[in-house]
Amino acid sequence: MEHELKYDEENAIGVLIFKNHFLQKEVDPIFIEVKNMFENKPYRQLLVVMSDTHNVENRDTREATSEQLSKLKITEVAFVGGSAANRMIARVLIKTGLIKINGDFFKTYEDAIKWLKSKR
Repeated sequence: MEHELKYDEENAIGVLIFKNHFLQKEVDPIFIEVKNMFENKPYRQLLVVMSDTHNVENRDTREATSEQLSKLKITEVAFVGGSAANRMIARVLIKTGLIKINGDFFKTYEDAIKWLKSKR
């Protein structure tokens, strides 16, 4: 797995940084780490940093990710960056309720942090 997962102690937020395309085979290993990262933490908020050139593999990957977010009771997800196509797909899925998360897209890390903290 090339992606970086860390816990931002100062802001009490989990951070997932995509380093390449997000593949279906990576969903379970990443969310095992996410589960461990949130052990005994006060909030279950995730900030996902996406490059403009990296994509989510397919619909099955998005559905598996949605299931894991729900299963782990992630309350909010802030996305930073991402291709126009990925943002459009995610917005439609979030707005229609097909992905059951409170999420939004931001241009900067700082704006995403502010939004996540405002949801507490």
